[in-house]
Amino acid sequence: MTLKTLSRLFIVFILGVGVTACQTAKVDPIGGARIGMVLMHGKGGTSNHIDSLADSLRGAGVLVETPLMPWGKGRIYDKTYDDSMLEIDAAVNRLKAKGAKRIVVGGHSLGANAALGYGARRDGLAGVILLAYGHVPSGRVFPSKLGSSIAKAKAMIDAGNGMKTAGFGDLNQGRTPSRSVRADIYYSWFAPDGPASDKNNAGNVKNGTPVLWVSGTQDRVSEFGKGLIYSKIPSHPKNNFVVIQSNHINTPRDSVKTVSGWLRGL
Repeated sequence: MTLKTLSRLFIVFILGVGVTACQTAKVDPIGGARIGMVLMHGKGGTSNHIDSLADSLRGAGVLVETPLMPWGKGRIYDKTYDDSMLEIDAAVNRLKAKGAKRIVVGGHSLGANAALGYGARRDGLAGVILLAYGHVPSGRVFPSKLGSSIAKAKAMIDAGNGMKTAGFGDLNQGRTPSRSVRADIYYSWFAPDGPASDKNNAGNVKNGTPVLWVSGTQDRVSEFGKGLIYSKIPSHPKNNFVVIQSNHINTPRDSVKTVSGWLRGL
């Protein structure tokens, strides 16, 4: 093996160590009564985009669950919005069984929508964290681009065919995939005034529940999310809307200091 080859291997090794070391940012311990967090992935995904944040928080003493949710890869839209809340309940119960005393529910993109919905349906949460909020059925884009699919699902439900599967449109970061899903499930996620409605859920967050919203500078929702959704959340001294240098995908990874600092202040 030549000296030149050895040098290249050494450089690759050093870079690899550097990348590995950056995966989990070191976070100071988060004291007080032990926090348990349900941290949920985005649409069609798994925990891969939230693992770095989850691991950093675990290193600080937070108990973290990152379950594969009904909108995840291999499952996408296999349960209604309200039935998905029951899966969050199950994750919360697992955290309590491990010793969590305060429960925080957070999510990335569509997972943030679900976290907001959970905060509107359950009392006693220590906090709700919304990262790169996505899936906005109460905005202008969904009705304009998916109106025919939403109307189709509603017509099927009205005709007694809500349990039947059909093809419906979806939106995911500029892409427009087609989904084969039950009409009642689709409608629960996409109806502008349905269970997933951002404005309705924001306004119904339980009193006493603080909310942290983190958006990236390169994320489109940060441009209108504050006025459309965040402004509807009941006032709390620890509510915070933060914009960080990031994009939609990397916001969880880049939000470690913001999230850990907020949790430390609860």
